[in-house]
Amino acid sequence: MTTEPPSRISGYRIVIALAVLINLILTIALITQVREIRQRVAGLPADLATKRDVAALRPLQVRQILQKNCVECHSARRLGVTVSIEPTEIRSTVERMQTHPGANIASGELERIGAAILVLRCARCHDEATLNLMALKTQPERVATIRRMVALPGSGVRPDQVTAIAQAFEKLLSQ
Repeated sequence: MTTEPPSRISGYRIVIALAVLINLILTIALITQVREIRQRVAGLPADLATKRDVAALRPLQVRQILQKNCVECHSARRLGVTVSIEPTEIRSTVERMQTHPGANIASGELERIGAAILVLRCARCHDEATLNLMALKTQPERVATIRRMVALPGSGVRPDQVTAIAQAFEKLLSQ
Protein backbone atom coordinates (compact mmCIF):
# COMPACT_ATOMS: atom_id res chain seq x y z
CA MET A 1 0.00 0.00 0.00
CA THR A 2 1.42 3.17 -1.07
CA THR A 3 0.40 6.27 0.61
CA GLU A 4 0.53 9.48 -1.20
CA PRO A 5 1.76 12.44 0.73
CA PRO A 6 -1.01 14.81 1.62
CA SER A 7 -1.43 17.47 -1.00
CA ARG A 8 -0.02 20.63 0.43
CA ILE A 9 0.01 23.94 -1.25
CA SER A 10 3.51 25.12 -1.19
CA GLY A 11 4.38 28.55 0.19
CA TYR A 12 5.80 29.45 -3.22
CA ARG A 13 2.42 28.98 -4.90
CA ILE A 14 0.69 31.11 -2.25
CA VAL A 15 3.14 33.97 -2.78
CA ILE A 16 2.64 33.81 -6.56
CA ALA A 17 -1.15 33.77 -6.19
CA LEU A 18 -1.06 36.77 -3.83
CA ALA A 19 1.24 38.68 -6.20
CA VAL A 20 -1.11 38.03 -9.13
CA LEU A 21 -4.13 39.08 -7.04
CA ILE A 22 -2.42 42.32 -5.87
CA ASN A 23 -1.32 43.06 -9.43
CA LEU A 24 -4.90 42.59 -10.66
CA ILE A 25 -6.28 44.94 -7.98
CA LEU A 26 -3.67 47.61 -8.78
CA THR A 27 -4.35 47.30 -12.52
CA ILE A 28 -8.09 47.81 -11.98
CA ALA A 29 -7.40 50.85 -9.74
CA LEU A 30 -5.08 52.33 -12.38
CA ILE A 31 -7.61 51.83 -15.17
CA THR A 32 -10.28 53.52 -13.04
CA GLN A 33 -8.03 56.53 -12.42
CA VAL A 34 -7.08 56.82 -16.09
CA ARG A 35 -10.76 56.83 -17.07
CA GLU A 36 -11.52 59.53 -14.51
CA ILE A 37 -8.63 61.71 -15.73
CA ARG A 38 -9.74 61.27 -19.34
CA GLN A 39 -13.23 62.44 -18.44
CA ARG A 40 -11.86 65.46 -16.58
CA VAL A 41 -9.55 66.39 -19.48
CA ALA A 42 -12.43 66.02 -21.95
CA GLY A 43 -14.42 68.49 -19.84
CA LEU A 44 -11.74 71.21 -20.06
CA PRO A 45 -12.37 74.17 -22.36
CA ALA A 46 -10.53 74.19 -25.68
CA ASP A 47 -8.61 77.35 -24.74
CA LEU A 48 -7.30 77.18 -21.20
CA ALA A 49 -5.98 80.71 -21.47
CA THR A 50 -6.79 83.49 -23.90
CA LYS A 51 -4.19 85.69 -25.51
CA ARG A 52 -5.23 88.44 -23.11
CA ASP A 53 -4.57 86.13 -20.15
CA VAL A 54 -1.09 85.37 -21.43
CA ALA A 55 -0.36 89.03 -22.22
CA ALA A 56 -1.47 90.03 -18.72
CA LEU A 57 1.35 87.91 -17.30
CA ARG A 58 3.84 90.43 -18.64
CA PRO A 59 1.97 93.72 -18.92
CA LEU A 60 3.40 96.88 -20.38
CA GLN A 61 4.21 99.29 -17.58
CA VAL A 62 2.93 102.44 -19.34
CA ARG A 63 0.57 103.52 -16.58
CA GLN A 64 3.05 102.72 -13.80
CA ILE A 65 5.90 104.58 -15.51
CA LEU A 66 3.80 107.69 -16.07
CA GLN A 67 2.31 107.62 -12.56
CA LYS A 68 5.73 107.22 -10.99
CA ASN A 69 7.42 109.93 -13.03
CA CYS A 70 4.83 112.35 -14.36
CA VAL A 71 1.52 112.57 -12.50
CA GLU A 72 3.02 114.17 -9.44
CA CYS A 73 3.34 117.36 -11.48
CA HIS A 74 1.01 116.77 -14.46
CA SER A 75 -2.67 115.91 -14.64
CA ALA A 76 -3.96 113.17 -16.90
CA ARG A 77 -5.29 115.87 -19.19
CA ARG A 78 -1.87 117.50 -19.39
CA LEU A 79 -0.28 114.12 -20.18
CA GLY A 80 -2.83 113.67 -22.95
CA VAL A 81 -1.24 116.60 -24.75
CA THR A 82 1.98 114.60 -25.06
CA VAL A 83 0.46 112.55 -27.88
CA SER A 84 1.01 115.53 -30.13
CA ILE A 85 4.73 115.84 -29.32
CA GLU A 86 6.92 114.60 -32.14
CA PRO A 87 8.79 111.38 -31.31
CA THR A 88 12.10 113.15 -31.92
CA GLU A 89 11.20 115.85 -29.37
CA ILE A 90 10.03 113.54 -26.56
CA ARG A 91 13.45 112.87 -25.07
CA SER A 92 14.40 116.56 -24.93
CA THR A 93 11.00 117.34 -23.36
CA VAL A 94 11.49 114.70 -20.67
CA GLU A 95 15.05 115.91 -20.06
CA ARG A 96 13.71 119.42 -19.63
CA MET A 97 11.13 118.14 -17.11
CA GLN A 98 13.97 116.46 -15.23
CA THR A 99 15.52 119.86 -14.50
CA HIS A 100 12.38 121.30 -12.89
CA PRO A 101 12.50 121.77 -9.12
CA GLY A 102 10.91 118.84 -7.33
CA ALA A 103 11.11 116.57 -10.34
CA ASN A 104 12.36 113.20 -9.24
CA ILE A 105 13.16 111.62 -12.59
CA ALA A 106 16.14 109.28 -12.63
CA SER A 107 18.38 109.50 -15.68
CA GLY A 108 17.88 105.79 -16.32
CA GLU A 109 14.14 106.37 -16.64
CA LEU A 110 14.35 108.79 -19.57
CA GLU A 111 14.06 106.13 -22.27
CA ARG A 112 11.26 104.30 -20.48
CA ILE A 113 9.30 107.52 -19.99
CA GLY A 114 9.76 108.45 -23.64
CA ALA A 115 8.66 104.97 -24.71
CA ALA A 116 5.60 105.15 -22.43
CA ILE A 117 4.64 108.53 -23.90
CA LEU A 118 4.91 107.15 -27.44
CA VAL A 119 2.81 104.09 -26.58
CA LEU A 120 0.29 106.44 -24.98
CA ARG A 121 -0.68 107.42 -28.55
CA CYS A 122 -2.12 103.94 -28.97
CA ALA A 123 -4.12 104.32 -25.75
CA ARG A 124 -6.28 106.90 -27.50
CA CYS A 125 -8.15 104.00 -29.10
CA HIS A 126 -7.04 100.91 -27.18
CA ASP A 127 -7.22 99.85 -23.54
CA GLU A 128 -4.32 98.41 -21.56
CA ALA A 129 -5.36 94.82 -22.18
CA THR A 130 -5.28 95.39 -25.94
CA LEU A 131 -1.91 97.15 -25.76
CA ASN A 132 -0.52 94.25 -23.74
CA LEU A 133 -1.25 91.95 -26.69
CA MET A 134 1.68 93.61 -28.44
CA ALA A 135 3.93 91.69 -26.03
CA LEU A 136 2.94 88.47 -27.80
CA LYS A 137 4.06 89.75 -31.20
CA THR A 138 7.46 89.82 -32.82
CA GLN A 139 8.93 93.17 -33.80
CA PRO A 140 7.91 92.77 -37.48
CA GLU A 141 4.38 91.83 -36.38
CA ARG A 142 4.23 94.93 -34.16
CA VAL A 143 5.30 97.13 -37.05
CA ALA A 144 2.65 95.56 -39.29
CA THR A 145 -0.02 96.06 -36.60
CA ILE A 146 0.94 99.70 -36.07
CA ARG A 147 0.90 100.31 -39.85
CA ARG A 148 -2.56 98.79 -40.03
CA MET A 149 -3.73 101.08 -37.22
CA VAL A 150 -2.15 104.15 -38.86
CA ALA A 151 -4.25 103.51 -41.95
CA LEU A 152 -7.47 103.74 -39.93
CA PRO A 153 -9.26 107.08 -39.92
CA GLY A 154 -8.71 109.08 -36.74
CA SER A 155 -5.72 107.11 -35.55
CA GLY A 156 -3.75 110.29 -34.96
CA VAL A 157 -0.53 108.52 -35.86
CA ARG A 158 1.37 109.30 -39.02
CA PRO A 159 3.14 106.67 -41.15
CA ASP A 160 6.55 108.23 -40.35
CA GLN A 161 5.94 107.52 -36.63
CA VAL A 162 5.45 103.75 -37.00
CA THR A 163 9.09 102.80 -36.42
CA ALA A 164 9.42 105.02 -33.34
CA ILE A 165 6.27 103.54 -31.78
CA ALA A 166 7.38 99.97 -32.55
CA GLN A 167 10.74 100.71 -30.93
CA ALA A 168 8.92 102.16 -27.91
CA PHE A 169 7.04 98.89 -27.46
CA GLU A 170 10.35 97.05 -27.74
CA LYS A 171 11.93 99.22 -25.02
CA LEU A 172 9.01 98.68 -22.67
CA LEU A 173 9.05 94.93 -23.24
CA SER A 174 12.79 94.52 -22.84
CA GLN A 175 12.78 95.73 -19.24
